[in-house]
Amino acid sequence: MEEYLTITELSARIKFSKQSLYNLIHKGTFVLGRHYLKPTRKKILFKWSEILAWMGDSSVLNEKNAAESFEGGKITETSLRTHGDNYRNLINI
Repeated sequence: MEEYLTITELSARIKFSKQSLYNLIHKGTFVLGRHYLKPTRKKILFKWSEILAWMGDSSVLNEKNAAESFEGGKITETSLRTHGDNYRNLINI
């Protein structure tokens, strides 16, 4: 069964501000009908599975996956975007 999240719930779950989520909708990054639904004029519900896919992985990354993709001891901008919190956990920030 599909899980739907309000803007507040999604904001808390992925650590984006509500304004950032609204900006992603406005820029067209999140697509109506694919990433989110609007059952009423003011209510927005996000499809959790589509948000996970947008973030680059439909399963939650664990520290092992992050460690395996950690190349040559360097954290690149791309790898940080992809694995964010997992790298922070690995290097104890």
